[in-house]
Amino acid sequence: MALALLALVGAACTKGAVAPLPPAPSVPQTTSTTVVDLSGIALKPVPGRTTTTIAIQPGTATISGTVVGPNGPVPQATVRAERLVGDGAGSVDIVAAPDGRFSFIGILGGRYRLRAWKQAPDNLALVTPEVFFLDAKESKTMTLTLTLYQGVGITSDIAPKPPVLRESANLVVQVVDRTVDEQGIVRGTPLAGARVELFGAGEWALRSSNPATTGDDGRANFTLECRRAGQQPLSVVVGDAATFPLEIPACAVPVDPNDPGTTTTAPPG
Repeated sequence: MALALLALVGAACTKGAVAPLPPAPSVPQTTSTTVVDLSGIALKPVPGRTTTTIAIQPGTATISGTVVGPNGPVPQATVRAERLVGDGAGSVDIVAAPDGRFSFIGILGGRYRLRAWKQAPDNLALVTPEVFFLDAKESKTMTLTLTLYQGVGITSDIAPKPPVLRESANLVVQVVDRTVDEQGIVRGTPLAGARVELFGAGEWALRSSNPATTGDDGRANFTLECRRAGQQPLSVVVGDAATFPLEIPACAVPVDPNDPGTTTTAPPG
C-alpha cells in the first residue's frame, strides 16, 4: 500500500497560497493504524483436522494457553496451529473454551506458527503470529493477546520522503473501515466522503484546502511545506471524532544550496 500511495503523491506541486496549520484539537488520540493483510495465509480452516499432508498428529507434545483481548478472556475464538516443514505447513484449528482456554494435545514436535482471532462483529485478531520451536515431548503454555480492529483506521504517506525544508510536499491520508474476516485477516474498506482535517504541532504551512474530503478510494490529499528542519509532528482528525498522529519522517535540509536534490536529515528540534 505504501508504494501505491507514494506513486499517487509523487507528482510535482504547484505553488499557491500559504496558510499556517491550526493547533491540534483536544480530541482523544487514536493510534495510527496500518491495515494488515494476511491473505498470504491461504489455509482453509477445518476444525480438528490438518489441512495438508504435513502431519501434526500423533505425537507427545502439547500447546495450551488462553486467548485474551482488551476486555479479558475471549470465548469461542479460533486458534490455528501450523506446523512448518520447509516451504510447507500443516494446520489444525480449534475453538477456545468459554474461559478463553485452548489445548492442542498429542501433537508432533517441530517449528510452529500460532495465531488466533474472532471475526466480525467482535473483530479481534493477532496479526503477528507466535513462531517457536516445540520439542517432541514439550508442554508449552502461552497467552495469545488479540487486538481490536474495528471502525475507522488510517494509513498515510508523504512525498518527497523525507520532506525537504521549504519545498512543497504531497501528503496522502487513506481512511478505511476495519473488520476481521473468517480467516483472521484484517480488512480495510475505503471510506468515501469522510472529512479529514490536518493539524500540526510543528512548523508547517499549508498550500491546499484544509479540511479535505476523501474520494471513492478513501484518500484525502494535502500539499504543505515544512518550515523547520527536524521532526515536525502532524495529526489528522477524521469526521470530528478520532485523532490520528501521522508517522512523518524528520524534515531534511539540502546538503548543497546549489543542489536542492541532495538532502540530509536534520536532528530533531
